[in-house]
Amino acid sequence: MARYGFIARQSRRELALSGVKRLAAQKISTGVTVKVRAVWLLGLIAAAGIAVGRGEDSRIKRGPLQHQGRLWVQEVRYSEAVPDGSLLLMQADIGSIRVQPGASGQLECVARLQLYAGSEAEARNVFDRFAMVVRRTNGGIYLSGRSPSGRRSPLCLAFDVRVPLRFNLNLETQGGNVDVGQLNGELRVVTAAGDVRTGDVTGPVRVETAGGSVDLGNIGHSVEAHSAGGRIHVGDIQGDATLETSAGDILAGVIRGRVRAQTAGGDIVVRAAQGPVMAQTEGGQIQLGQCGASVRARTAAGSIHLAGARGLVEAQTAGGGLDLLQLMSAVRAETAAGPILAQIDASPQTFRNSSLESSAGDIQVLLPPTLPVTLNAVIDNSAGHRILTDFPVTVGSQQYGLASGEVHAHGAVAGGGPLLNLHTNMGNIEIRKMDALTLARLKQAQDALRKSWQVRWQDHQEQLRQLREQLHTLEEAAEKAREQLQQRAREQLIEHQKRPDD
Repeated sequence: MARYGFIARQSRRELALSGVKRLAAQKISTGVTVKVRAVWLLGLIAAAGIAVGRGEDSRIKRGPLQHQGRLWVQEVRYSEAVPDGSLLLMQADIGSIRVQPGASGQLECVARLQLYAGSEAEARNVFDRFAMVVRRTNGGIYLSGRSPSGRRSPLCLAFDVRVPLRFNLNLETQGGNVDVGQLNGELRVVTAAGDVRTGDVTGPVRVETAGGSVDLGNIGHSVEAHSAGGRIHVGDIQGDATLETSAGDILAGVIRGRVRAQTAGGDIVVRAAQGPVMAQTEGGQIQLGQCGASVRARTAAGSIHLAGARGLVEAQTAGGGLDLLQLMSAVRAETAAGPILAQIDASPQTFRNSSLESSAGDIQVLLPPTLPVTLNAVIDNSAGHRILTDFPVTVGSQQYGLASGEVHAHGAVAGGGPLLNLHTNMGNIEIRKMDALTLARLKQAQDALRKSWQVRWQDHQEQLRQLREQLHTLEEAAEKAREQLQQRAREQLIEHQKRPDD
């Protein structure tokens, strides 16, 4: 089945709406904006069967106005029976959206409008211009909330939605956070300014925010998450993962598919991945657990730690160390300033030509004693640095003290095989056999890497817990404020009824 297939099957009405948006902003290649006439737009909308007016049907109920001082509040409610597994396409020009699992076969939405105004007439004038529009589509429900003046509206708006647990969501807001609880279905979220948080979701997930963080639970399918400025944290993913942010850390659990993780400034931490991995940051560390395929890791400033990989490993940093363990195939690694540790655990069938290079730093390689390989090691400026090896290879004359010169070693191990180039401009080169002591040291390093990931993940979980507690506290405070407003409205009504008629 095609990815996001259910969400992609929009009705004629939805396509018309999105088409109007695109055409209104479209520019031809010469740079001249296409001018779309209002009559043509209305004709297109009418042809799609979309009502033009703001009239609200009987499914939408407006509550009474309530106030406390200058703060005025009104609730607009909508509810309707829907089949489980349907699609909700929701669009809002402003406001946060919160979706929680509710009763089977029932869709409910409460829009809470808040406004500071000097009088009831002023508040009512703004509230009455808020339009909630609901239409049935072939796949489910289309729901929109439009406030006066759009994003410049004085309204403070929040949508509280409940859908069946088995449902599909396509949510858009031009300004606000989006929170989605547990969901058995597909999810797409777009917000122009706000955070996105979800519980566990069984279907594919696509999230975009122009200014906020992304926190996702465990995902039972593929994930695409994009942020223009914020962290991306996600649990285990049962499919491919594309995680991109312009500023912030990327933290993910076990990923069963391909991985593309990219940030312009922050760390990248992935617990494990079964498919090929591409990880890139312009400023931060990269920590990768066991990877079942190839790995490409690049950072402009930071270290790279890899617990293991079955495929080709390419690692590059402009400033930091490289710790590359359990390499079962070829490796090409480079650092401009820092040490390199590489444990090659390949077989004669999987090992290929490899290279390790540091402009200023030591290189340490651990090899199985029986792996056929041809060694070529070079130190450009020795200045007291040396080539040390457990294997019977030829090492050229080495300078001692501060004397500078090239040091070279070359030879065949276990009869020779693919070429292993080791090159540092200034640093030691060690080529050691794998033994019990070395394996114990490596296990300690791997344990430290796992512990580091666990600490990061626990910190993330604690942040989410605190955030949920804050949200719960805010919800309780909002509920208490609503009850106080309702009580005050009842008291005012009773007082008014007791007054003698004029």
